[in-house]
Amino acid sequence: MKTSPTKLDKFTLRKATNSNSMDVAKKRLRPTNGRRTQAERTALSDERMFEAAKQIIIEEGTHSTTLKAIGERAGYSRGLASNRFGSKQALFGQLVVRFNDKWAEELASKVGHQTGTRACLSALCVVEGFLVHHSQYMKAMYILWFESISTDNEVRSHLADYHEIYRKDVASWVREGIETGEINPVVDPECYAFQFSSFIFGTIYQWLVAESSVDLAKQFRMYRELTEDAFRIRDLNP
Repeated sequence: MKTSPTKLDKFTLRKATNSNSMDVAKKRLRPTNGRRTQAERTALSDERMFEAAKQIIIEEGTHSTTLKAIGERAGYSRGLASNRFGSKQALFGQLVVRFNDKWAEELASKVGHQTGTRACLSALCVVEGFLVHHSQYMKAMYILWFESISTDNEVRSHLADYHEIYRKDVASWVREGIETGEINPVVDPECYAFQFSSFIFGTIYQWLVAESSVDLAKQFRMYRELTEDAFRIRDLNP
């Protein structure tokens, strides 16, 4: 039976960090006593096919990734992925949802209810940590996103939505920091949010192209220092 088209949930950073429950993102496949249920077998095959999809995307790119290859790499019949997802774009869409859930869970655990400077710095640490500890996942997702730019498809549409949401929420963190007197009021929240997103996506792009030449720790440390310097309130007294 084909999986029905997935509506991509557009987590805002604020929703993620203020969430008291990340039940969807925290679900894990657990061993059972005795025979697995049909639902457990389906979840396991989905997990394996998503993992296979990520591997093939990294090795061959999205255009060469096929449902047949995904099913075979996962250890199932050639037709299972097609029967389960219906189309490659539908599978990619669900892969994006899973990534967004994982990202929201990590963000919630590290940023919490922080605002202002601490929220921005913590979010940068989350991205850096994802790149280090979930590098294969990050490679697959960003290859998927970057390659989607060449065509007008659902993944590209949702990527544009996510960019807008992330910029708005980072701007909100900055605005709240200004209102509490923590951040220098000369900082433009929207401009900083755009710069924040540009740093992340630009860094990841260069990391994908030439991983060995990008010192992630150094780049993220430098950008956090630049952020703190930009936000610092200067003493105008002579």
